[in-house]
Amino acid sequence: MASFPIPSTIQARYFAYLKSIKPDLNINDPNSDFVIRGKALAGLISALYGDQQKVYKDGFINTMRPEALLLKGQDLGIAKQPATPADSPQVRVTGTDGTIIAPGSLTFLYVPTNVLYSNVNGGTIASGHLDLQIQATVVGQIGNVKAPDTLTVVSPPTGVNTSASVMQNIADGADIETDDSYRARLLSREQQPPAGGNQTDYPNFAFSADPSVRSAFIRRFGRGLGTVDIYITTGTTDIDTAVTEGQSIVRIPSSTVLNNVQAYYNSHVPLTDCPQVYAPTEVNVDVEIDVVLALGLTMTSIPSDPINNPLNLNCMQLIQREVARALYKLPVGGRIIPSNSAGQVIASDIEESVDTWLSAVQDTTTGLYFGKIPILADRQVKPLDPPNYNKVLAENQLAAPGTITVTQGV
Repeated sequence: MASFPIPSTIQARYFAYLKSIKPDLNINDPNSDFVIRGKALAGLISALYGDQQKVYKDGFINTMRPEALLLKGQDLGIAKQPATPADSPQVRVTGTDGTIIAPGSLTFLYVPTNVLYSNVNGGTIASGHLDLQIQATVVGQIGNVKAPDTLTVVSPPTGVNTSASVMQNIADGADIETDDSYRARLLSREQQPPAGGNQTDYPNFAFSADPSVRSAFIRRFGRGLGTVDIYITTGTTDIDTAVTEGQSIVRIPSSTVLNNVQAYYNSHVPLTDCPQVYAPTEVNVDVEIDVVLALGLTMTSIPSDPINNPLNLNCMQLIQREVARALYKLPVGGRIIPSNSAGQVIASDIEESVDTWLSAVQDTTTGLYFGKIPILADRQVKPLDPPNYNKVLAENQLAAPGTITVTQGV
């Protein structure tokens, strides 16, 4: 990257030049006209350099500012994925048979997040219940709710009970695509332009098919020659925020999104290809971790930290939370390492994630703790697939936390 001088450097050069032609000049006199002009000139030139630096950075996708990145996307015809509302095809209300519910007439509240939902369709309660499609009234991943769960019907009309059951995930709610994700897609387009439906085109098809799509993993020949399997995810992408704030994490796409993406592939891929779009299969990964707590802490101690521990979790719960965070961040099929072509859940990745948040080890230079909530003096994840430390995932599997067992050592 080009290097541009800072104002103090420009000012020092200016004063050095002045001293060479006026040796008696006192450059430390703040009232000197020459010194005042020098400071003003340094600021002006620095601003020009700053403008040139922006021009330089905006010339490359890797370094573009967000506003320039959007303009580049417009040039390439690739829009940033917008924030989308979460919805569910099946939320069950109960009440008196014969009660008619019109579309949009009910409001539902999910108490843990205070998110409101409205029914998209309507119907008549029969056999004591009616299944409705609902959609969040706000956009973003905060609207996702994993089934089974319960919603509260706000001010229910006569004949409708106050509790509703989430029978299928409230899914597909996503925050606006991050700059890093968008930048990666633009780079891919620049480096690998459309080529009539080759493997590099397939992820782009998924993003173009539906604004809810947040990742697409391509597997060729999974069902024989000419076949292409596409596993997509939607919904929660800001795992850190969701885990820290206790939001539901839903990454499995709804049938509506799957159908939209499938239809797009059917009309855009080469005639010789047989694409099939799938939702990944979520599998629970059991983890056992040995820990040594920092001096003075117990498993029931509650570290006070409104930013990193807003739910006031105790040490045991925080350790389980951080193991879950590492698992949620794995891509479909696990992480690929050079020594093994199969995707894996890697024990050392879990340990590193736990360290990032909970290590009580101090940096000898700064004296600061490595963890954001320093509670652990040591930790070790036991073999995930005994006797193997790492656990292999199938190409269609998405890791989720199973039973997380925490054993305290000394």
